[in-house]
Amino acid sequence: MKSGAMKFLVLLCLIVSSCSFKKTNQTLKGHEELYSEPDRPSLVRLSQNERRVVIASTNDGHGDFLPKRIEFLDKYTNGKQDILVGGTNTVGEYFKVLREVYGDILLVDSGDIFSSAQDTQRVMKFYKEKNYDAITVGLRDFNIQVPTKIGSNTKLFQETAKSSEVPILLSNLYELKTARQIEWAGTKSHLIKEINGIKIGVIGLIPDDIVTQTPVQNRVGLYVENILQASLKQARLLRSLGADIIVALTHQSLDCSTKLAEEMKLPPLKVNFDSRRKDVCDLSSPLGEYLERLPHGLIDIVIAGRNKYKIANLINNTVVMAAMSDGKGFSFSEIVFDLDTKKINFDKTLIHQPVYFCQEFFKETNDCFTEDETVQHDKRIPAKFLGQKITPELDLVSPSTTKKTPFETYKKISEYGADVAYLPKSSGETQLILIKLSGSQMAQLMEEDFNKNQKKNWIPNPFTVTNQELYLKISGKDILLNNEYSILTDLESIQLHHALIKKVTDKHSVVFMHESWKSNNEDKIQSIVAAPAR
Repeated sequence: MKSGAMKFLVLLCLIVSSCSFKKTNQTLKGHEELYSEPDRPSLVRLSQNERRVVIASTNDGHGDFLPKRIEFLDKYTNGKQDILVGGTNTVGEYFKVLREVYGDILLVDSGDIFSSAQDTQRVMKFYKEKNYDAITVGLRDFNIQVPTKIGSNTKLFQETAKSSEVPILLSNLYELKTARQIEWAGTKSHLIKEINGIKIGVIGLIPDDIVTQTPVQNRVGLYVENILQASLKQARLLRSLGADIIVALTHQSLDCSTKLAEEMKLPPLKVNFDSRRKDVCDLSSPLGEYLERLPHGLIDIVIAGRNKYKIANLINNTVVMAAMSDGKGFSFSEIVFDLDTKKINFDKTLIHQPVYFCQEFFKETNDCFTEDETVQHDKRIPAKFLGQKITPELDLVSPSTTKKTPFETYKKISEYGADVAYLPKSSGETQLILIKLSGSQMAQLMEEDFNKNQKKNWIPNPFTVTNQELYLKISGKDILLNNEYSILTDLESIQLHHALIKKVTDKHSVVFMHESWKSNNEDKIQSIVAAPAR
């Protein structure tokens, strides 16, 4: 009896302990830390012959590093709410904390990194500043429109790679002319990085469906090798070079949320799942078929993309990760490697749920997830990640009320010789006006708008707030009171801003033709704005 009782107690302890280590948000009402990791982690204890390696990734950034003002309806207050997510400074804060807690990490991006042919240098600067180790390109990158003077997306990638300080991995891309893997400056077929004595090999695989998803002229002169064949070839090479862990970046999707969401009667985005459950992912997709056909132990981690929902799963002993698109979040895993067996210890490896780049939290949920109708969202608290507060400097906010992309606005500023733009809610056809102001007038106007919460209307962002003090800068330089500056604005905006109306004279302004942000229009408007009453 004593033996039987003891076995029962041991079994009970095992059951209780296994439950205590699981964090589940699969409940119909409320949730906790759904898309955040606010508490300092209790690191899994390692043996003398084990090493921890943290791999973090982003995907589908689309060159958009502005904060997103996410608007939603709060059913408790029956009113609109919004919250800020992402932004260059916020992204930097999260990765800074990740490195402070875990030390050196591998940071990568799996593709769809550009929004246009004109913003490639700005995108590469972002990846350099955030200390990415490697990136690759996705299908959308092959589909962006390229100016005639550049010629093709092939030429665009080649020119971009030349000046890139972050390696662009193109492991299955060949030049038809030479029948060899491309050897452009700034590109590599693979990368090896050592962390905690563990060598990590990284490859970047262009998806097989590039042939059906992109025009042939966008990949002129290129041949894309099948990703399974490329994986076999590159993995053998990396193992021969001493790689202990192999990571594949590939811009392909996988649905691991729908089945579980239907089963639990939850929205797919609200599902947090056990990463080791085997029956939740739809493996009929191209990525699923690739994972099914991979030889056991060939590729250890796959960073995916092009995904509607998150991925944080273990499939056939391959860790698969993907996070939110448009710069809203990132994925990370703690990989535990056994030096004796030369294999990953999956019992100790942690595949974290993707994390939003929250600027603040809803107090009730301890995160910034908006798609939960069961909670109130009116009370806010500072965002935290791994036990540290997230306190980014002020970022320019991407307006949620306009369809203009940031690049379209920057392009117009440059074309019209303006230093900064004031274009709130402007869309469609409108008359553009360039107004010249002294530095003191510019500063007075900006400070007025800042105090009226109109700072989001200024592009590029001239505001910096440090220790509750406001600093005004244009292109990172102080505004000099005696210098002359130019504001690009539009007819609708100027009629709503009294301070600007006063400056619309032949002396202070230049009036351009009536035109659209999307296309030029030959019509000219003779009258501008009626002189203000004196």
